[in-house]
Amino acid sequence: MAEWFERSFREDYVLVYRHRDDLAADSEIANLLARLPIKETGRVLDLCCGSGRHSRALARRGYEVVGVDLSPVLLQLAEEQNDYPNLRFLRSDMRSIPFRDEFDIVVNLFTSFGYFSSDEENGTVVKNMARALKPGGEVVIDYLNPSYVIAHLVPHSRKETDGMLIEEDRWLEEGYVKKRISITDGKSAEPRRYVEQVRLFRIEEMTGMLEQAGFGRIQVFGNYRFEAYEEEQSSRMIFYATKQ
Repeated sequence: MAEWFERSFREDYVLVYRHRDDLAADSEIANLLARLPIKETGRVLDLCCGSGRHSRALARRGYEVVGVDLSPVLLQLAEEQNDYPNLRFLRSDMRSIPFRDEFDIVVNLFTSFGYFSSDEENGTVVKNMARALKPGGEVVIDYLNPSYVIAHLVPHSRKETDGMLIEEDRWLEEGYVKKRISITDGKSAEPRRYVEQVRLFRIEEMTGMLEQAGFGRIQVFGNYRFEAYEEEQSSRMIFYATKQ
């Protein structure tokens, strides 16, 4: 049976998250490069690149970029929008990426972490990021802040777009935040339904995984203005670290 992310990250994913566009991605990358001591040149792995929004923003700035994702639908969209000779895409599961000591920078953005049912699998992803980096390479993980998610959880929302009704139900269950998405249109009697889930790792758990994977000089920021992380106030936990 396919895992939830294999079913969810297809054509309807682009519809639900259409507000996450290239303009937003370009702004996020601009802030990231301006506020962090990131190398100004080099080879970048965009792990879980989706349709390639952040990959394109990095390639536009001269980096040599490899975007990796599991979804063939999102990768096809990424390929269709790729006009950069310094950008290529590859299909792979983030638990088994085929890289070792190849990249100067790894980025994992827009909560593309914590998808798996075991902490061991999620920890493997962090180890794979370290393995893909050259010594001294840098990692950026843009992850949700569990305390903020719990305090600001919206149990139900609905919106209409292009004649479709999108309803989202959210709840907490056994250390995960879960979301059920229902999409209703005029083409079928029954709505299309998807479930997403992300593990709610605390800052201490994330830091522990990074240290176990061989990362040091770990810094944590609370948003894309790269202000200091505050457990109750910050909307994000953005980790920056270097491979020791």
